[in-house]
Amino acid sequence: MLICALPLGGCAKSITHWMVNLRTSQGDVALLKPSLPEAKKEFELALALDPKNLHARAGLAKTLTLLAHADFANRLDEASAEIAEALKYAPNDAAALALAGEIDQAKIRREIVVANYPLYGSISSALKPVFKELAASNFEVEKQVKLFSNDFDTAHLTRAIVESYDLEDEAHRMASRLISYRGLVQSGQTKAVAPAAAQAPALLPIP
Repeated sequence: MLICALPLGGCAKSITHWMVNLRTSQGDVALLKPSLPEAKKEFELALALDPKNLHARAGLAKTLTLLAHADFANRLDEASAEIAEALKYAPNDAAALALAGEIDQAKIRREIVVANYPLYGSISSALKPVFKELAASNFEVEKQVKLFSNDFDTAHLTRAIVESYDLEDEAHRMASRLISYRGLVQSGQTKAVAPAAAQAPALLPIP
């Protein structure tokens, strides 16, 4: 049983200080794993006890910056919220400021895409099944090579070669479509200039 010999107020402060140190220490350990959700929870608990604790503020800012970086690829809104919160705790942090700038630029680019969604959406939808076909062809090549390693039947290699040629042709067609897609996004064409129904087929030629 812990007995505090200090006056009541001093005892409470001592316990709070100990708990804050414990939380920040656990946050540091989680950050090194790294287990970002766990680190975020520990630093937030420390700040709930001591909102001005510099160690906890810096730790939470770093954790939120790393979370934002991880979410940047496919969860832009979450990344934006995380980096904004990180800057509340470390407004002059160079890494957080740089990432915030990248996220802002991505949001601007997204606005252009969303503004023309009927056109861009139709192209994006047309690309998705092709990605699956490429993955399936690549898997088949690997499968045939593995089968040859088992029974040394050159028929497997022949099948792998045929699939490889098909894969190469499809990859070239995909590259052409992606080049057209990139050009469209960079141009920022509007729906009025390029209606989806009229332009989408021409932008994705299938040789």
